[in-house]
Amino acid sequence: MTKRRMSGGFTLIELMVTVAIVAILAAVAYPTYLDYLRRGWRAEGRAALMREMQQQERFFTQFNTYSVSLLTKESSNPDAGVGHYTLKATGCKVASDVRDCVKLTAALNPGFEDRVVANIWLQSSGEKIRGCTGTDSDTPTSRCWK
Repeated sequence: MTKRRMSGGFTLIELMVTVAIVAILAAVAYPTYLDYLRRGWRAEGRAALMREMQQQERFFTQFNTYSVSLLTKESSNPDAGVGHYTLKATGCKVASDVRDCVKLTAALNPGFEDRVVANIWLQSSGEKIRGCTGTDSDTPTSRCWK
């Protein structure tokens, strides 16, 4: 009588259990990963806003006016590391003329989704108003700057 040798493979049940465990872990980890990505994008947008506002303040101390055309070339250049947001400068609601007050807005570029914070802005009026908008109705301003 010959002995039958056991093969060293996996059974279908073992393989399906492994696939199920990996699927459950991915279902938990992927949304968390996306949240961390979005928080990184917001940090990138905030840093770009602060950098541009610093340039505006320097310009203001030299020429006693703010400038709409002062935005640097890297403001909307994806290769410069600011590819998730596009910056623009406008006059404030307080003083519609950009010479007295400037509002910098970082708008999320198409192709990137963030329901909590879509636009971040920074205003140069005395109190340095800052805020954001998103499609979620419960977006507090404090969440924009964290």
